[in-house]
Amino acid sequence: MLHISHHERVEGHPHRWHVFLHGRDQPIPVELDPEERQSLELTDEEIHEQLPDALLRHHTENRDDLLMVPGEEYNEASWDAPVRLLGNHFV
Repeated sequence: MLHISHHERVEGHPHRWHVFLHGRDQPIPVELDPEERQSLELTDEEIHEQLPDALLRHHTENRDDLLMVPGEEYNEASWDAPVRLLGNHFV
């Protein structure tokens, strides 16, 4: 299970957030593709509020229980390679 402590918008990047996970010192960058954003009938605030649930859906769809070590989820995520959410993660 992914344990999110909190998340915040990245200033100057309207489609990117930093998500803080329990057990990790650094946040993971998460991005909603601008084209995917346009297809959602949600306000920016609603997207912000639903981001943790969307990331949980992404995690559930993309997990590999045999390789997943708690606290090491999304280790490969970086500023240049953020976790990319799709519109279907918000519905």
